[in-house]
Amino acid sequence: MASGASHAKASIIASIPAGLVIGTSLGSIFYGLGASLGSILGIALTPDLDQEMTTFFEWKLIRKTGPLGFLWMAFWAPYSLLIPHRSFWSHFPIIGTLIRLLYITMPTIAFCLWKGYTPNPPQYIIDALIGALIGLAASDILHWFMDSCCLL
Repeated sequence: MASGASHAKASIIASIPAGLVIGTSLGSIFYGLGASLGSILGIALTPDLDQEMTTFFEWKLIRKTGPLGFLWMAFWAPYSLLIPHRSFWSHFPIIGTLIRLLYITMPTIAFCLWKGYTPNPPQYIIDALIGALIGLAASDILHWFMDSCCLL
């Protein structure tokens, strides 16, 4: 089982090829930038948010921002209580990615529904968000692979 620091390094290293491959394959720099940022976002939205203990990212966030780190932990506490550590629902690639994205966007979705707001972003924002989703999924696949193969 890899450490949080190893997962973070792998996500950072993977961000460059993810951005290049996705951007080139889909023909837009916005897909590529989104994929790179999504891979790095995998450090914060790690499958290990299902742990009841503090993750690598959370420790870093607490050290750098103090209260913001504790607020982040409080936000994810219900998730960690509902989903067992290393379960199919948190660690399986794509499934876990989508569940964490749904969890983190629920407050925004609820607010938009409550206010009757329908976002209409420009195409380059949509391209970047699709790229970010692909990059985040790539980071999660890498996380799963590292845990499965017991790499550093």
